[in-house]
Amino acid sequence: MLATPYALPFVFEVSPRNPWGAPQPVDLVLEAVQPLSAKDAERLQDNVFPFWLLASGGALSLGAPGALGPEPAQPTFSKTPQSARFIFDKWALNERASHCLLCLLLAAHSSVPLKRVRLATAGDAPQPVRVDPKLTDPYPRASPKQPFSWNIEDSESDVRELHITFAHPLSTEQQDIVSTELKSFGAALASGAYGVAPVAPEDCGCLPSEDVEISGNEVHWSLEDCRFHPDALEGLIGVCAALHQRVAPILDVTID
Repeated sequence: MLATPYALPFVFEVSPRNPWGAPQPVDLVLEAVQPLSAKDAERLQDNVFPFWLLASGGALSLGAPGALGPEPAQPTFSKTPQSARFIFDKWALNERASHCLLCLLLAAHSSVPLKRVRLATAGDAPQPVRVDPKLTDPYPRASPKQPFSWNIEDSESDVRELHITFAHPLSTEQQDIVSTELKSFGAALASGAYGVAPVAPEDCGCLPSEDVEISGNEVHWSLEDCRFHPDALEGLIGVCAALHQRVAPILDVTID
């Protein structure tokens, strides 16, 4: 059952089992305090979009090496006068992925006040998420067993550096994919997907570098003004695992 250290300003109900582990589509319904304008609907879509970036990039996968499925399609969206609905079809994610979505909805609440959020699969009876102010690790963690060596250095710096060594030099097409995937992950981080309670998620972002340096088989990328939860870097290992499976084999990943 999902838990959060955040005091919630709206009711958040979720399936008692991992909704992302079932074969049925996952239904997200957002009930707003006031009727939704077209601008409100756009803002809600903008806040859910980073969740898709994380899911499609591999940051929220189930964790087991080689278990990464096909990239999930963007959720379908619909609305009524006072609610918005997203349907996620065939998304296989870690149960704690829902906490990243929760953070993004907390960020949305500041501009589009929400009354109730329901996240469930058909047939499930969702229950209010458990609030535990002492919880320190609400996010997905990377599996220690990856097809490449990896290490996240302990650091109190607000600048983190990613270093990837691939097995061979990358083609131009591969370079473009690697650059796009890392920047997409950076955009989701900057949106507050990995909040540190009690700080508001929208204040827990970063400044991802616009330049991904690639030379031969080496990739270097930096994140500045890092205020996100440290487990976000575990998500970055998940992105690297996806690159290993989908783009080119990786030998080593270091984040310092």
